[in-house]
Amino acid sequence: MIRNFFPGSLSLIFLLFSFSSLKSNELQSKRTVIAGKVKNMPENSTSILINFCDPLSDRHRFAQDLTASDGTFQVEHDYVFAQNISIQYGRSFINLYVSPGDSVFVTIDGSTFQERPNEAVVFSGDNAELNAQLFRWTVYAYKLPVPNFNPEASPDEYLAGVKHCLNAMQDTISAYAQRHAMNDFVKQWAFCDYKFVVANYMLDYADKKSKWRVFTDSVFDVYNERNFQTMYFQYHLNVCINALYNGNEAIQELLQEKKYNAALQSVTKELSAKAPEGAVRDLMLYFFAQGVINEEPALYDSIPNRNALFSQPVFNEKLASFAQSKWASAKKPVPQTGNTLKGVSFFHAATQQVTSLPEVEVLPYLVEKYKNKVLYIDVWATWCGPCREEMKAASTVHEYFTGKEVVFINLCLQSSTADWLKAIAKDNIKGENYYLDENATKIFMGTQNINGFPAYLLIDKSGRLRSPVARPSNAQSAIKQLEALL
Repeated sequence: MIRNFFPGSLSLIFLLFSFSSLKSNELQSKRTVIAGKVKNMPENSTSILINFCDPLSDRHRFAQDLTASDGTFQVEHDYVFAQNISIQYGRSFINLYVSPGDSVFVTIDGSTFQERPNEAVVFSGDNAELNAQLFRWTVYAYKLPVPNFNPEASPDEYLAGVKHCLNAMQDTISAYAQRHAMNDFVKQWAFCDYKFVVANYMLDYADKKSKWRVFTDSVFDVYNERNFQTMYFQYHLNVCINALYNGNEAIQELLQEKKYNAALQSVTKELSAKAPEGAVRDLMLYFFAQGVINEEPALYDSIPNRNALFSQPVFNEKLASFAQSKWASAKKPVPQTGNTLKGVSFFHAATQQVTSLPEVEVLPYLVEKYKNKVLYIDVWATWCGPCREEMKAASTVHEYFTGKEVVFINLCLQSSTADWLKAIAKDNIKGENYYLDENATKIFMGTQNINGFPAYLLIDKSGRLRSPVARPSNAQSAIKQLEALL
């Protein structure tokens, strides 16, 4: 078992900074402000990307070109849960903690940030000292060795390895806390965060039938709503709900037959039997409902007793908003955002040469260049294993549409030019290959709300975005989807 990390009662600071919104009977979202200034900006780091990491929003990122604002930035976002979020500047991340309604200000010295981050970042506004401690801890902790588990182990052996790993981290946190006078809240947050970072390294666990049991084991204390304080908890709950319906053949059959309403009712029943009522169960159900509405935006209006799906009204409000957004954007034209980007390059396969493009707004540029064609856009990174595997699987789809009016476009982000060219040569990556440098990457990801890699965009002959997009590994679905647009 995991050792008791905190003997006695928690300190006053933990009570002050824990989930005030969860103490009331009803969760509510509050407007939160994240602002700051980057001074002494290097020429190659003139953009910033704020990752909201909000499980109840379909808007996850905000990006800004800092050259137009003298280094200042500001964004507002409605939060329901107090949690950590991250700011990406240059090649590194700044973790900070926000409670709903907070106003947080971050000052970054761009000239020293990469080499001496602890000296280069200053917090002010709400939770300033807490954020300073939390940031220093993450700078230290995220450089520690990552855990390694045997995905073929039995559930009991697997969980024993997890418990051993977490016990070792408790010792690491205690030793660090003594050296750096870490307060009780950051101490318990550090363990909570690491617990679900560890869970993130368990995604390839092979025993699908036992996955729900493993990921909801008492070691994770899954139904404790204080877990929402770490951004990684939402990803864990997503894995849990996926394990539940992927391990149920009847639900899988309903999904394959596109009987989404029946599948939602079955998942609701299963989840009610396995998980106690509360925000944790609500979020798992929200993730599943969001997934089926993404497939069929009109589904929301036909859900029986939809107002009774969740214990907390805010989840239904957010789901209604998501459905409305999906319905409105299902066939919308590629938007003109006004964010023209420097740092976009194109690889000429015939000559093996790279051309730097003038300032362009990426998607409108591609629509104009490949006019009256269907565009299947793969957004990837060289270090992303799943991206590279999907690209290998893409050959089936590429070959099927040889000579037809479909253009396969690869946008490489968050990578170096050298690694991009090396990957093209090594993996023989077919299609039209484009590269976005560090600054262009941040602006593009924020503008297009790219939440991770790989990501896929589909544009029809009329220049309209279509969704959802089938992955190359699901070749038959991808072929069927593209054929329908020709």
